[in-house]
Amino acid sequence: MPEPGNPHILITRDLSNDQLSLAGKLGLRVTMRPAISIEFSQDWMPVQNAIDRANESIFVFTSQNGVKAVEQFKQAGINVPDDVPVYAVGTKTKKALRNIGFMNVKTPQQQNSVGLAHLIIDDILNSPELKNAEVIHFCGDKRRDEFRHYLTESEIRIKDLVVYKTTLNQMNLKDRHTFDGILFYSPSAVQAFRQSGGFLENADEDLPELFAIGSTTAEELSIESGQHVHISPEPDTKDFLRLVARVLE
Repeated sequence: MPEPGNPHILITRDLSNDQLSLAGKLGLRVTMRPAISIEFSQDWMPVQNAIDRANESIFVFTSQNGVKAVEQFKQAGINVPDDVPVYAVGTKTKKALRNIGFMNVKTPQQQNSVGLAHLIIDDILNSPELKNAEVIHFCGDKRRDEFRHYLTESEIRIKDLVVYKTTLNQMNLKDRHTFDGILFYSPSAVQAFRQSGGFLENADEDLPELFAIGSTTAEELSIESGQHVHISPEPDTKDFLRLVARVLE
């Protein structure tokens, strides 16, 4: 069981020094055990070919890892036009895109893949210049199906361009019940936690408080755990940590 004192939290990814500093100021003791590893594609030609073959295209990014991959492609000399319509799932991804030269980026009010799909569908249906455009989704190999489903249901062409690979890490979770809270950043992190036995042993004993960065991760976590999941008010680590501190105070 957790010990009295400052809440001790398990975070399933690495934090930056600034984020760790904030956690300390909030009175949180942090243990970091990354649930996933990311490997970016080194095969540039499928990216160039997909871009070249599309007469009209819309670029879509549902994670910052997709942005990092395109940044590497650009550094390797791949010609990635920055004057096409660009959509991002949230403000953090939008900021990352601006940092690599995409200045005109749209984001949905509902910052998840479903909100993004609805925004793109509305724009295409109401913009004659976009009616023949193909959506190029820069994504990972473990992408979820919601985004593609909504677009294809609206007869919008979409190409999933896999630019990074997600590997589920084997996590040491023998002490998971000693934490006051566990923080998850993606459905893949939830899958890694499950794969590592996080939801199986001592199934009659509740896990610590569970936290998710967004609604998609929360849904996966709720299904796996059967417990209430706290959701960050914004998909931002600083807001996430402040929520955790309030809940665990």
